[in-house]
Amino acid sequence: MAVIGYDWLLIDCGSSNETILSDGITKWRTDQEFINTGKNIPLIPSQNFSSMNTLRFFPDGKKNCYKLPLSSADFKFLFRAGFFYGNYDGLSKPPSFKLEIDGNLWANVTTSMSLDEPVYSELIYMTKKKQTTVCLTRDSNDEVPFISSLEAKSMIEDMYRLMENNTALYLHSRINYGANRSLEQLIGFYEECCNRIWKSKEMTEYLNLSRNFIPYGSSDEENYPPWIVMATAIQAKNVSDSIYLSVNFSLQAAVEAYFVLYFMDPIYRFPSEETSKVEIYIDSQKMDAVDVPNWDNYENNVHNVVSLYPVRVSGSANVTISPANGSTMGPILNAMEVFYVIDAKLSKGGRLQGLSLAISVTLLHLLGILVIFLM
Repeated sequence: MAVIGYDWLLIDCGSSNETILSDGITKWRTDQEFINTGKNIPLIPSQNFSSMNTLRFFPDGKKNCYKLPLSSADFKFLFRAGFFYGNYDGLSKPPSFKLEIDGNLWANVTTSMSLDEPVYSELIYMTKKKQTTVCLTRDSNDEVPFISSLEAKSMIEDMYRLMENNTALYLHSRINYGANRSLEQLIGFYEECCNRIWKSKEMTEYLNLSRNFIPYGSSDEENYPPWIVMATAIQAKNVSDSIYLSVNFSLQAAVEAYFVLYFMDPIYRFPSEETSKVEIYIDSQKMDAVDVPNWDNYENNVHNVVSLYPVRVSGSANVTISPANGSTMGPILNAMEVFYVIDAKLSKGGRLQGLSLAISVTLLHLLGILVIFLM
């Protein structure tokens, strides 16, 4: 019997029942056909995430693996693992452990006692075979790994065009600026092509712009953002002001990052005599300049996207969106995605690009000091 390969796989880990979603077709599957180790346990269904009401935990073995049959090899997939501790063991000690994909390090997972928000780990990864293996690995004997959900979704081939085949993109943040949580709930299967989660964020220090009428579906331009995302934005309050955003990477060593910024004025301005053009800086270095299209270009699917890779960062990155010469409007930003870049070339224990380089430089520096000391 041939194994079914999935374009879109939603696994409700630990559940004994499948759940049909609102489109009447897509469903959360049980995990029984994808793994044969671990134990299932239900949680009190008190949160707003139905796929988080059960989990599978792994009290035995150092490494426990899911085997995911997918439709395509050498193709970009979005993988997302969800973890909702819910104090299922009564110990009030949310564990930490490693998450691996095809033998490479995906993430060091630190779970939380939070009852409001699961911990998610997301990766855009080029599959090597039609079967992808996702493993949970112990860091220590007294910390038991668990998982609540596991998702895989094929992506449109030309998305994240600067991503190299030997790398993977580990999500740091994906923010829909100017939007409140009510809009976040409207991004469904017909709006979002590839199962991305866009987190809403209003900012009181800027104007929060939004349209009264938001079209269905997604743009056909770069990365296919939902129109709901392009229909909200933040804008500097004065023409001469800039937008300042800080991205905390929580790492002292230098890493390579991938930034994507989305631009479109969500307000229909008539007559459209005002112009908006912005310059993008990261850590005071000018990276690009771009026009911000007016909403009256919506029917032509016009928006502008700036993709920046590689960007070397250490600790944090300061993103500045400033008005360019000739702009008559304060700068506007609709959304921004930020990724760590992971080296996926290694067969075992892949590392964040730049991290190994920083360690090597440090070792060479120490070696130089030792040589001088011995002379």
